[in-house]
Amino acid sequence: MHYVFQWGPIWQHRDQIGQGLLTTMALSAAALIGAVLIGLIVGTAGAAKHRLPRLGALLYVEGVRNVPLLLHIYFWYLGLTALNLPAFLCALFGLSIYSGAYAAEIVRAGLISIPAGQAEGAAALGLGFWQALMLVVWPQAFRAIAPSLASLFSQLIKDSSLASVVAVGELAYQAGAI
Repeated sequence: MHYVFQWGPIWQHRDQIGQGLLTTMALSAAALIGAVLIGLIVGTAGAAKHRLPRLGALLYVEGVRNVPLLLHIYFWYLGLTALNLPAFLCALFGLSIYSGAYAAEIVRAGLISIPAGQAEGAAALGLGFWQALMLVVWPQAFRAIAPSLASLFSQLIKDSSLASVVAVGELAYQAGAI
């Protein structure tokens, strides 16, 4: 078994593979930004003291995570191409909304891990609710959240291959075309 890998076809199509890699990274990075924004809002609502925001966050997280990502991508593709949006944006919406549910759970867990005394101390110093959240609680929670967000980015890179089903020219699509 002395197999010799042939690098010639890969080298011949290096521009196509490079473009697919750039598209994969752009799609994954943009989806991570969208997922983090969704995650901050929904995760903060999920860690709230009041029942209504927690219930809304729970419904979003459970509703989105129980639908496969491929269906999310198809749904947004079929819905948004009617508005003449490119397939890249449709895949971006699908990936962001799907990963946003996972990011929300990461943020919620990070916020719950911060002792209540931190927010109480901020309130004692005269900070309002949002000031305490932004200046005291979120920065501390970010230390616990950051490794999981790196894992989410890794998952997004793998999940971006599903964008090839709606003709987004990412790495898996380019490899299939070659």
